[in-house]
Amino acid sequence: MYSDRTNGELIEILDRHSLLTFEAQVSLHNELKKRTVAIDLSGLEATITNKRIQIRNLEYLKDFGFQAEISADGLIVTRTQEALLTDVLAVIVGLLVFFLGVFGCINLAYIFINGDELDVFTLTYKFAMAALVFIGFSFFSGLHRLFDFYGFELSKFNGSVSLKKRFDVKLEKIKIDPTDIHLDEKENVLSLKLGHDTIFTSNASNLLQTLTLQELVKELKA
Repeated sequence: MYSDRTNGELIEILDRHSLLTFEAQVSLHNELKKRTVAIDLSGLEATITNKRIQIRNLEYLKDFGFQAEISADGLIVTRTQEALLTDVLAVIVGLLVFFLGVFGCINLAYIFINGDELDVFTLTYKFAMAALVFIGFSFFSGLHRLFDFYGFELSKFNGSVSLKKRFDVKLEKIKIDPTDIHLDEKENVLSLKLGHDTIFTSNASNLLQTLTLQELVKELKA
């Protein structure tokens, strides 16, 4: 990532390392160590070490709406309250936008039925209002997440792994064979899977999320 940079440029980047992604921080550290540049790396190393600790503690699950409680007996993963609130707000906004779009469609239909003459700006505006129907639909993904993850719980206690989730309609709690849990990456989406069923997904291009899910799988299989 930094092989074509001069030592001076790397030192300038080091001064702003807190603004970098985790992947960029690790790459910068490796490049500076490889070149044996005489510079204090303690700040960068402390940042990287702190993030590795957070990864082991599964703290970055919150980036995609989950949280882990770890104890001596095991762990439990649930949906965060912030994620639930976000989904509820998405549904409310989606309904408002959808109904505005329906009103826009009706208004647009009346124009053609009545044969009203309109200028280009007004016609464009009315088409845009009608298009809100499709934008409203996009917000309804929050409703799907609310339904899927209401009551969600992935846990491991005393070596026994269980999952509470809606696979069809009914909320079910099932015992899991840890060997059936694996990660699957497709089209930049990293999925935590139980056999062929997806438990939840994350961003495969985000190193923190990827390492966190790998750590979760390791914990569940241990």
